[in-house]
Amino acid sequence: MKTSNYRILILSLLVPALLSSCSPASTPSAEPTSPKQIQSGEKTTPVGQGQYLSMTYTEYVNGKNADQGMVMRVMTYDLSSKKMTKLADVPYTSQYPLSVVYLLDHKIYYSADVDDKGDQLFSYDLNTKKTEQLTDNLFAINDIVPTTPDGSLVLVAVKKGERTLKTIFYNKSTRIMKFMHDENHDEQTWSITYNPAKKAIYSSNYSAKEQNEQREISNRTQTIMVPPDNKVTEINSVTKQERSVITLKNEEVSSISSSNDQLLLVTARFINHGNPEYSLVDIATGKRTKLELPISSRSFIYMSPDGKGVYYLGSTSLKNQEEGRGVYYYDFTSKTQTPIFIQKEGFINNFMLLNK
Repeated sequence: MKTSNYRILILSLLVPALLSSCSPASTPSAEPTSPKQIQSGEKTTPVGQGQYLSMTYTEYVNGKNADQGMVMRVMTYDLSSKKMTKLADVPYTSQYPLSVVYLLDHKIYYSADVDDKGDQLFSYDLNTKKTEQLTDNLFAINDIVPTTPDGSLVLVAVKKGERTLKTIFYNKSTRIMKFMHDENHDEQTWSITYNPAKKAIYSSNYSAKEQNEQREISNRTQTIMVPPDNKVTEINSVTKQERSVITLKNEEVSSISSSNDQLLLVTARFINHGNPEYSLVDIATGKRTKLELPISSRSFIYMSPDGKGVYYLGSTSLKNQEEGRGVYYYDFTSKTQTPIFIQKEGFINNFMLLNK
């Protein structure tokens, strides 16, 4: 189901507002992904220094309906050459269409359904063209964030038989997963980002109990739902040591990204209502500075590597988020919005800024 405001995990059990960036009128296939189902696109070029965008774009195979299934078209956009490259078509079978290209591994990591029992983590090797299932004990996956070639993948996911979104470190060598706060079934992770300069993960979290209480108040008083407190935490990607960065009183962090010494937060003061707000947070001190941006984007927004602008998923209209929906670059100095990729027949589900 397509919605205009947010992305979500497709689990009505977990969050009160199901705010997903899924494909329009989509009904995912129940068939598990197999190596033969991956369609390879252009060959990748040798990796070097620089940054790129990894993008997930869902589309009907026959251009009309789901009779022949849907695919996730996995693409990259090189920031230096400004070249868009389609790498592969991955069958869309998961609850939420999610993929990330990690060029340093020469792999696409993505979520896919297994036997109608939930989504697992898969990889597609861009060199060998082989698909591999990496996990078997998850139910749904909201985020897949690479760190380093030798480091972990970091997931926001739900374990089988549970209902809580957790931050998970997946060791690519041993295939062992470390669930942060595994015994705490109240703390929900919503957004995460990796900061290469700090070698740290930054996550936004809230209490499921507090969110349920706010929902009850909203239903009882027939008023707009106020979010619970959201906490932003730093997690050392090696030691897993944690440090609190900032706590937002009754504000929802719908998206978080990080660049050098700062976090870029997209927040909302009401669930499903009101315009998003943007702010920068100093990682060391937690000092927050409001950022005025003439854009419409509730999630997937990244500071450019040079700090001169942002890449975002949204539109050029502050009133209509569906008008010209796509990935844009907004320049702080010229105050211009440059389109990178505009959705047409399909739907842009997510994208990520990565180093190569």
